[in-house]
Amino acid sequence: MSKPGVVSVMMPAYNAEAYIGPAIASLLAQRYPHWELIVVNDGSTDGTAAVVERFRDPRIRLIQQANGGEAAARNGALRQIQGEFVAFLDAD
Repeated sequence: MSKPGVVSVMMPAYNAEAYIGPAIASLLAQRYPHWELIVVNDGSTDGTAAVVERFRDPRIRLIQQANGGEAAARNGALRQIQGEFVAFLDAD
């Protein structure tokens, strides 16, 4: 069951260590507070997961999976969303 009014933002990420922090910060800077961010770390070999874990907002969830490509990462996010609406935000 979806949470009314909540926007589920999906962010597939692969080796996005250099860019993902500012991407997440841009979401945190939004004025609309009813969102969740599902970051799917698609088998990154850099510090992508560590950057995401530094954000201590309970609306941000990190999902780890083996590398399967962008479509697999988006499908992984779709399985996790709880919001009424879906939005896409690239990690870079």
